Amino acid sequence: MPVPAERAVIVGALRTPYGSRGGALAGWHPVDLSARVLDALVETCALAPALVDRVIWAAHSQVGAQAANVGRRSVLAAGWPETVPAATIDAHGASSLEAVLAATESVLRKGARVVVAGGVELASAVPLGAALAQPAVGRPMGARLAERYRAEGGMAPPGLVAEHLAASRELSRRQLDDWAIASVQRALACAGTASDHLVSVGPVQKEPSGAVLGKGRKRPIRPPVPCDEALVAPMSPSAVRALPPAYLEGGVVTAANFALEGDGAAAVAVTTSSFARANGLRPLAAVLGCGRSGCSPTLWPLAATGATRAALDMAGLSPAEIGWWRVLESSAAAAIAWGEDMGVKDLNPGGGELATTCPLGAAGAGMLASALGGGGITGKAVVAAAGELGVGAACIIEPA
Repeated sequence: MPVPAERAVIVGALRTPYGSRGGALAGWHPVDLSARVLDALVETCALAPALVDRVIWAAHSQVGAQAANVGRRSVLAAGWPETVPAATIDAHGASSLEAVLAATESVLRKGARVVVAGGVELASAVPLGAALAQPAVGRPMGARLAERYRAEGGMAPPGLVAEHLAASRELSRRQLDDWAIASVQRALACAGTASDHLVSVGPVQKEPSGAVLGKGRKRPIRPPVPCDEALVAPMSPSAVRALPPAYLEGGVVTAANFALEGDGAAAVAVTTSSFARANGLRPLAAVLGCGRSGCSPTLWPLAATGATRAALDMAGLSPAEIGWWRVLESSAAAAIAWGEDMGVKDLNPGGGELATTCPLGAAGAGMLASALGGGGITGKAVVAAAGELGVGAACIIEPA
């Protein structure tokens, strides 16, 4: 297939190590953590912030510390020019990958020179479901939406959706646990490889309200977080198999084979090949195709399949031409089902969110950063994600 004269290229891709809920990154404010990643991004790829025409940021739980356009507040906190606009989107687990797709389309349509896409999620500050815990200001469902899916059992929470998906594919508890254990083992095997995609961040020291340090006492200095916190002391295989079902009595989904919430941020800089050449920016990868899809909210992880097929169609590629596959591990059932649908057995070679935890707003951009930094891709690669309510996004890249 001939290479087009003008392509969208990624010139920077970084993420923080992911922190466990209540863990090493819990003291960060989402705005400050986002600003830290934005700082590191422009420094790493020698990009002047004034060249950025737009920032498309993502956050799933847009309430409290992540409310009121966290993307714009992050750009200002990073000290970037006030003329750089930013917007914040939400597509659940597909959010920041959707931001990257929108950035790609924006530069190819010549609406922008450089677009930075990414996202943040601080489960420690804004727990999953926090936006639903405000009955005084209304629920997000609506009568017509509830009625549409009433016959299918209504809009189930993610854990029950994973149970329904596992049942629909006749996946056993052992199959799910085997996948979760393998995900951790693959992530551990890659933890010592190239990590130039990881932004150095340290825990913010916060004293309990009203706490007074005794005379002569010094606040302890804790080192920067060097890797994904969940990998420091992962659960043993025997402990994984001993866990009780988390969502359904007699069920197969547990806290080990369903991705836990996490803290983290990620950012990707996208421009065109011609602009990169003219401005001394080094492309890391070219974007070959983008895809989106929707599916029933009752089995929403399957939206990643449709998005992947759409991206392959756009790029004019077949699955046989892809050498590296990565899908968001919202659950072991989701990853296995996606592999079955795409006819792919070797996927997520560096592990996934079952090993690292899942900062929903940052996960998609974080997968791209890991692929380009520590994933070791040498050919065409697919990154795909699905989010609640049945939204999927996929991106095909190859090293530039």
